[in-house]
Amino acid sequence: MSENSERVLLHVKFLNDRIEPTGEGVRTGASLRVVARTAPDGRATVSGSVSHRVHRTRASGKVFRYWQTVQAFSLLRTKADLVVLRVLENGSRKNRTQHLFAGGEYQLAQLLRKLGEENLLNSMRPHEWDPLDQDVRVVEGPDFEDNGWSGIQAQMSLILQDLKGEALRLIGDLPVAGERFPLLKKVSASRLGHSGLMHFLDAEDYKRVAENVFGKTRYRKPLAREIQRLVEHMLARPDWRSSHDMSVLNWFRLFRGLVPIDWIIESMRRTESNHHISLRPVELVQARALFRRVPQPILGRILTQPIAQSVRIIGDTVRDLGNADVQLRDLDLLPELIKARGQRRIRGARDLETLVRSMPQARVESRSLARSNQAISTVINEANALHEMHSYNEQIARLEGRDLPVATWELWKNPEFRRAADEFLVEYRQELMTAEQREREARAERCRQERLAREKKRAAWAADITSKLDGMHIGEHRLVVARDADTLARWGAQLHNCIAGYAHLLGLDVFVAVVDDSDRVRLNIEINHEIGVVQFLGTNNRDAAKELERDSAQLVLDAITSIGIPVYEHALGLQQLMPRAQDAVTA
Repeated sequence: MSENSERVLLHVKFLNDRIEPTGEGVRTGASLRVVARTAPDGRATVSGSVSHRVHRTRASGKVFRYWQTVQAFSLLRTKADLVVLRVLENGSRKNRTQHLFAGGEYQLAQLLRKLGEENLLNSMRPHEWDPLDQDVRVVEGPDFEDNGWSGIQAQMSLILQDLKGEALRLIGDLPVAGERFPLLKKVSASRLGHSGLMHFLDAEDYKRVAENVFGKTRYRKPLAREIQRLVEHMLARPDWRSSHDMSVLNWFRLFRGLVPIDWIIESMRRTESNHHISLRPVELVQARALFRRVPQPILGRILTQPIAQSVRIIGDTVRDLGNADVQLRDLDLLPELIKARGQRRIRGARDLETLVRSMPQARVESRSLARSNQAISTVINEANALHEMHSYNEQIARLEGRDLPVATWELWKNPEFRRAADEFLVEYRQELMTAEQREREARAERCRQERLAREKKRAAWAADITSKLDGMHIGEHRLVVARDADTLARWGAQLHNCIAGYAHLLGLDVFVAVVDDSDRVRLNIEINHEIGVVQFLGTNNRDAAKELERDSAQLVLDAITSIGIPVYEHALGLQQLMPRAQDAVTA
């Protein structure tokens, strides 16, 4: 058996060594490399990537460079004689996979154009409207003629066109979609690459489809009939080409081996039409891991719910669990929590989501992400420390007559020196305060003291009114003054009003409740320090005369005004009540 062989199809590298490195990092190069590898069985794989060279400096002044992959792809032929195109976006960390069929060559051409022109050439231009920088030199690849930006683009376009032809020659002819999917001949080739339709690959009948989805040992004739019904419904819809697929099979496949196959058949029968399952492949893996830890009766209840509702809830649940880089919750704790809660209390997907979200968060990062975050944190901390060091040196440079050492990075890393420098900067800023700044601070302090005096006077008034009103009996009713926020919240709940929102005024204004012999709150009264009674309301903010009898409400109002509390002219809830003329005030 022959060994794997590798051949470079294209390698273009630009470098610009005249750009000075910065702490944040600057792009000083770009590279496009495409290689072809041949496996021992003769199948070829074409892979490539665009990388940018980043030039950075540490706070210590040390310069370092590294290559960062921007976008990568691979084109290969599988053992099932399918052609698969995978694209990895490094910025979004997304891996997109699609199958190419006859007529899909343009998808490869679009990808190569993005790699060569957008990610390679454009990265070495100072601005979008400028040509390549004059300091850019070609290290690898063809010599680009110096005939302007349009000429370079045209030359790169020809190179990429030849690269596409060579890649397709190595991979071989693209399979014909109609031949590989005999049950879906009407479906466009661009949609056959979806995971919900790959179950139909090389399936001559719906029995084969059912076996591909659920396994040969779980095959039942009703399964094939239900899949056929969903497919016929999909093809009968006028908009199936753009908005529908058979990814609904992925949802039922999640329950394979976890519940009796008859439960899945019953759920499929209740599904009148196929639904688009918006779960990505990584989310399907998370959902399967979740279901494997859930008892069978709960899974049965989830299957009985409407599929659109269950998919949306389970999707939100698995997204809350994290991803391949960060696990936010430990699923191994779920069986114990379900046992403690009780299976019967988990009635469906919504209760399961609530239970999962109640699990303690345990952030577990993958090694690669933890290493990346640690490196980023180190660079950020060094950049902040370097900025503080420069600020310190600039300030001591303005001082005369003081023998202070100029900070270097090695000296700045010393904790004792940093502590002494921070103390000096605080004293220095205080010395530099101008008379205007000191006057501004003094004026702010006077305003604060005046405000405190007003609040103290207002609090004394509120305490005096509270002592006079709290516990006062008026006929069959009694007055109670609120002293804490919990009391206001309880009154608001009983009378269905917003008195709880006035908790910040406790101790400054007076809030009174009128209660009857059974301690039931009938009225709420707000007494303001400046204008007196401003609210006199009952349940749902009804007028006092409608809540109590008119005579009883009048007696309460007279008792309050008898101790010298005025009534605001526009007070709420005083309809049909007559405050004494001398007690009414205006705003």
